[in-house]
Formats: sequence, structure tokens, C-alpha cells
Amino acid sequence: MSSDDNGLRKTIGYANKFWKDKSQKGMTDEQKLQEFHKDEHAARYGARTSKYKRGSAELGWKIVARTDLKAEKQYKWGSLKDLHPPNLANPLTCKVPSLIDFIDTRQPKFFFYTLKNWDFAKEKDLPVETNIIYKALMYWRLMLFTGDLDEKQKKIVKYYLDTCNRIISARMPMFEFWPYGNGLAHYYNYKREDTYKDRNKESNFITFNPECPHIFFNLFDSIRAQLSSYSREIEEEKVLKNKEKYWTKIFKTIFEKSQIPNQTALRTNFNYQNLDLVVSSYIAWAHNRLKPDKKEPKIKIVATWKSIYSIYKEIEVLKSKSPELFQIEEIAVEKVDYESTLGAPIYTVWTKKNFGL
Repeated sequence: MSSDDNGLRKTIGYANKFWKDKSQKGMTDEQKLQEFHKDEHAARYGARTSKYKRGSAELGWKIVARTDLKAEKQYKWGSLKDLHPPNLANPLTCKVPSLIDFIDTRQPKFFFYTLKNWDFAKEKDLPVETNIIYKALMYWRLMLFTGDLDEKQKKIVKYYLDTCNRIISARMPMFEFWPYGNGLAHYYNYKREDTYKDRNKESNFITFNPECPHIFFNLFDSIRAQLSSYSREIEEEKVLKNKEKYWTKIFKTIFEKSQIPNQTALRTNFNYQNLDLVVSSYIAWAHNRLKPDKKEPKIKIVATWKSIYSIYKEIEVLKSKSPELFQIEEIAVEKVDYESTLGAPIYTVWTKKNFGL
């Protein structure tokens, strides 16, 4: 530090309000450093200086959370700072105070409070904050994938992810439908509009998730691509019984045991006329096996090969008319072990509109 009053400012290279408006005469070097921390925090985070408690010269200023904790639930390991995702940057806004508290204090409980009050329908209005939420979730998942954690740390991270899942599930439905991970959605007590599009809709029905139509579309295409090489051998066959035997054999060859439909389903619920109908039949069978959310209405909605094929054709038309709806926005997080040079960084990519959150 230089001997003149502006020495610290010149050394750090930061001209904040303190150095312009306040006199440093009679202050010790430690006092100058503490005053700098105080004003620098206020300038950077837009918070009042009263929000910070004085700490040692080495620690600077201790941040006091903005979130009122009086009525909030207490979470296990909610104040633990050891497993905070290091890939998060402060957005320099206070639009979501609990999220800023999570970044500043490194305490996961504030992340849980953020999810509890998060408006999923308006997340497009908060792109920076949305990005932070997904990055935090992805990094916790990445921690488990890399195997760098001990058993206790794994238990804690799994608890964090399970807690996030419970919070989100408890808020279902967030929209007018119940979404599934395969891109399909269930509608209940649907009020039809007087339009050509709604002319044949029932009050309870299955369709694609309108928020992310690409999920079901990509699922259908991926299964069709997996089966396409086998379909060539049976294309000329006219007898459906022979086609049934052929596809039953193929399913047992390429799929895991848990992914193979039983004989009753293969005989009564599958249409073997062409490849698209075989794929539709398989997706319908797989969807009907999924367990609905506990809060979902107890109304049975059954997928059939006919309904699945109709949904796929509808999405094909939608994609040709509105291709922008199928543009996938991705976020990638990277974990690097700076103490080791073995191997390349590990990446994981997750689509932002993934309702399997």
C-alpha cells in the first residue's frame, strides 16, 4: 500500500464511492480495507451496507441473508456450505432475493426456498436466474456421476436432489396439464374452445407436451431409427400373424427384459402393418406402464397405437409450421479437477425444458 490516501484505490484498481466521497485521514490500514469491503459489496450487489456485519480484516464483510426465515421450513444439511456448486456467478440483480442468498451464503436452504416460490410459467422473464437454477441442479448431478464424493457426501447430494424433486412435484400441476418424461401430457376436465382444432377433443385426453414438443418427437424418431434396419426384412410380408411373430422375436433380441411387452400386449395391443404403427404401439405400451403423480386425478387415460400415431402426425405438421418450437436450448456444466491432469473435463448437457426435473 502506498503512503498516500489513495494508495489502496490505486493498488486494487477500483474507484468506488468511498474513495471519492469519504476522507481516510486518521484511519489505519485495517480500517481502510474494511471500509473498502463495505462499499465494494454495496456497489457490486446493490445491497445496503446495513445488510453486512463487520468481520475480520481477512474475512471482509459477512453477508446477512435477505430471505425471512421465520416461516420457512428447516432442511437437513440446509446450512452446509461444503457442496455448493462453484459454477454459479452472482447475476448482480435482486429479482430473486432467495437465489442471491444461495449464491452469497452458499447455503442450500435458500435454493430450496427459491424453488418453492419459483414461477415456472414466467421463467422466460428471468433468463439469468433460470440459468443459475438449472446449472446448480446439473452440477449436483454431475457430482454424483464423477464419483469424486465419499459416501457421506453422496448421501447429502442425493438428499439435495430429492428435496428439489419433492418441492417441484408438490407444486404440480404447474400448467393445465400433467407432463410426463416421454414428452406426453394428460389433460383433465379440458374446456373445449369453439375452434376447428378442439372439435374432437374429449374432456380427458392424452397429447404431446405443448411446452416442449421436441421431446416426444425425438423419442418417436429414435425408436423408429432403432427398429428401421429390422423392418426391411418384413416389409413385403402380407400376413399379419407372421409380422407379429417376427417383431416379437426382434423385441426379445434388442430390448432388455423389463422393456419387452408381454405376450398378451403383443397380441392384442400392437399394430404390425408398418414401422410407424409398430413404434406407436410400443410407445403406447411403455406409457401405460408409467406411474402417474400421486396428485394426478384418478381418471384412467389409456394410450393406444392410434392415439400415439395421431399425436406424432400432429407434431410433424407443427414442426413444419413452427420450427422455432423445436429449437433446443441447452446448458452445459463442466467439472474440472485442477489438482489432477488425468483425463479431459467431464461434461453433462441437459435441456432446459426437461420436465423430468
